[in-house]
Amino acid sequence: MQHPTNTRIVFADSPEEAKEKYLALGIKTKDPNPGVECIKPLEDEEFDIESDINLIGEVSVGPSVMEEIRQDPPRAYVLYFLEDPSNFSEQVS
Repeated sequence: MQHPTNTRIVFADSPEEAKEKYLALGIKTKDPNPGVECIKPLEDEEFDIESDINLIGEVSVGPSVMEEIRQDPPRAYVLYFLEDPSNFSEQVS
């Protein structure tokens, strides 16, 4: 079963740009081949920009993340890795 890890907010003009910026952060993962989810909160009909807590994709975000999203909502993307524990390598550097 995959689990979301390393959630970040990235401001970009397209999902492709957001994913490039996220991957450029060089975040280390335990899964050598994790999936990457890229979600634009404003495109989710259940997202409430005024709420302090939201479910975005598979992650729940709290007040500090919502504050960050509110800085530039039209350009905000939520990105995270989907890691599968069965793929974790024995040695993690």
